[in-house]
Amino acid sequence: MSTRLALSRAYPYGVPAFAAALADPEFHRVKLDVDGSGRIDVVAFDRRRPTDGAPERVRVVLRQPVPPGQVPAVVERLLSGVLVIERTEEWTLTPTRCDGRARVAVPGTPISAEGTMRVVGEDAGSRLSVDLDITAAVPLLGGGIERAVVTGIRGLTGHEHDRISRWLDGAERAG
Repeated sequence: MSTRLALSRAYPYGVPAFAAALADPEFHRVKLDVDGSGRIDVVAFDRRRPTDGAPERVRVVLRQPVPPGQVPAVVERLLSGVLVIERTEEWTLTPTRCDGRARVAVPGTPISAEGTMRVVGEDAGSRLSVDLDITAAVPLLGGGIERAVVTGIRGLTGHEHDRISRWLDGAERAG
């Protein structure tokens, strides 16, 4: 069993601005650094720019410690130390659309997530949509853990939205 999380957010920036950001490893680090600690690590980054007109592809692997106090109590009981999230994103980038897949693992726990991400154009900019299935393979407690994780993610998305907006705003001013 898993718990679905679907989020969507509009931005006043076009898809080309998002595609350029997603092709930059620093963007991925900055967007997740919600507590400003600088502890997000880009473990791997691969950018493929085909010359034959095919879409650009990006793969990024990030390691993210969860800030103290932001780990749901039901999850904290499963831990023997600091909660670390390993996140892999694979993106296909074009000027009109960005499509991604995400896989999330929480080493040392039975918690994982996977799903899709998409950036599409809208009248006044673009929309980022995320659709994840969160799984906690714990008999009897899994559903409660999944709901706690969803609540935690929802709490962090506002900070992530602010960091994405600041990045895109800075890129627009520089461009």
